[in-house]
Amino acid sequence: MSDTVDCPYCGHENDMSHALTDGLSSNNTFDHECEECETEFEVYVEFEPSYTSSEILYEPCQKCGSEERDIYKKGRVFPFPEALQHTKVCKKCYMEAIAAEYSK
Repeated sequence: MSDTVDCPYCGHENDMSHALTDGLSSNNTFDHECEECETEFEVYVEFEPSYTSSEILYEPCQKCGSEERDIYKKGRVFPFPEALQHTKVCKKCYMEAIAAEYSK
């Protein structure tokens, strides 16, 4: 990604290395004043994808024993059903417990 952009009015190459500190609008644009001619212009920011990889971690549900990728952990999920005596449960067990709690 280039850290410079040419002014559409005078062609001056503007340094953008610190331009994103204030954040972007929802359409990835912001206004910038040219360092040379001091005319304001709009800058559109494009992001290139970057890829990383990691192992998939499966954890056992403490209630039913099924191996799950996305485990519901007490203290990380709110609300966590009071009736559950376990701290790590699968989605199925969580949903059953929350439905039982709300039906009381």
